[in-house]
Amino acid sequence: MATLMHIRQIPLSSNQLLLELVEESLEHILGSGHRLLANKLPYDGHHLLALDGEETPTLLSCDNREGGRALLNALAVLEGIDDNRGWLYRLYPGIFRGEGRHTGRQGGTFRVEDLRLVILAPTAPPGGEYLYRAFPRLRCFLAQALEINGEIGLYLEPHGPATRASREDGTPIDPFRNSPSLLSPEEAACLRG
Repeated sequence: MATLMHIRQIPLSSNQLLLELVEESLEHILGSGHRLLANKLPYDGHHLLALDGEETPTLLSCDNREGGRALLNALAVLEGIDDNRGWLYRLYPGIFRGEGRHTGRQGGTFRVEDLRLVILAPTAPPGGEYLYRAFPRLRCFLAQALEINGEIGLYLEPHGPATRASREDGTPIDPFRNSPSLLSPEEAACLRG
């Protein structure tokens, strides 16, 4: 007997809801073995600072309305981080390359260019292909909240050049399925609103 699934798109009513859903989905965005370093940074906007499964520092910038605002806030964070490396080292020494148990040495280096930037919003930031050329470590996801049989989840759709449709290890980003597949007609209709 087939079980009926009730799927509906719900509004991302607040940045806090989006941030919580992103935190719950970090394994699908950053891979297994990731580490969340901070879910509050002293900058405008809503950001997460993390290390992905390969220890690459990643700044995730979220906005529940538009990707342009998430991008502008992320750029301000990058500028602030670049201006305050001493503060960053004291709070998050793990993002400094060469620091820690693998090398046995203290110190390490960090460049803002080493940060991977991830934008999560319902709309894409303006600038399209230029952004991906200017920021080769940029990844954008269109984010939608779905209620599935009473539980809220985050649907992430990669945005940008086709080569950016999966994590760098080649695994598709699809938190609701174990393998890549197309949406059913019912799911596609739900997402169209």
